[in-house]
Amino acid sequence: MVEHKISANSPIGVFDSGTGGLTVVRQLRDLLPNESVLYFADTGRLPYGTKPQSQVREFSVEIAEFLQERGAKALIIACNTATAASLSALEATFPGPVIGVIRPGAQSAVAAAGKDGRVGLIATDGTVQSGVYDRELEDLGLKSALVKQGCPDFVTLVESGLEDKDAVQDAIKRYMKPFHDSPVDALILGCTHFPLLSEYITDELPGVKLVDPAIQTVTTLKQMLEERGLLAGLGSQAEYKFFCSGDTDAFKKNLLMVLGRDDYPVEHVAW
Repeated sequence: MVEHKISANSPIGVFDSGTGGLTVVRQLRDLLPNESVLYFADTGRLPYGTKPQSQVREFSVEIAEFLQERGAKALIIACNTATAASLSALEATFPGPVIGVIRPGAQSAVAAAGKDGRVGLIATDGTVQSGVYDRELEDLGLKSALVKQGCPDFVTLVESGLEDKDAVQDAIKRYMKPFHDSPVDALILGCTHFPLLSEYITDELPGVKLVDPAIQTVTTLKQMLEERGLLAGLGSQAEYKFFCSGDTDAFKKNLLMVLGRDDYPVEHVAW
């Protein structure tokens, strides 16, 4: 592996199975506008949520090494499934700060609902079945049991650009039924694709606080960078570069949908 000397001006590495992690990049752009970003979308191997954790961990380590070789000073695992599968492994091997989206999401949910409140979770089947949010919320003092629903179709709908509105509405009604049967105060959007469905979910569950883990994730990363003297200075010029293991044209359409621009450089990576 090629070693790169990192500094405060080095980029932040971010990765996800596809488009969802761009919601984290959106928060980075808003909350840390001076930070440069390297983003890897593993669209050639998505979805992650239906794959064994061991395979997702293998993919995650491979991508982390790719981003490290390109000078990433920190790593955001912008995927709940990959966080559950690989956070510990990447913390042990990546030289800079590493953060996943699960702990920040759980913290935000408890803050939104209170320890006596009711919390729901929508995520991929892999994240739901891992029980990782149950454990985090219990550690944080949540008293009630988590109401959970796997939503595998959501990832496919987002990756296709949310073009089939009828299919989106049908999936929303189907997957939100458990939260009508067991009402919650806060709902964790436990996949980074899901904030792109917020308007639909709010229409179906009015009054429920939606928790986007990306916001707290970026806030926590900022603190980690400050502690290590790695926060980019105010005069730094942010640069964004994207890598994609699948169809780059389709990914550029989703860049436009999430970030409002499709003119960022996108490089295809063939594994």
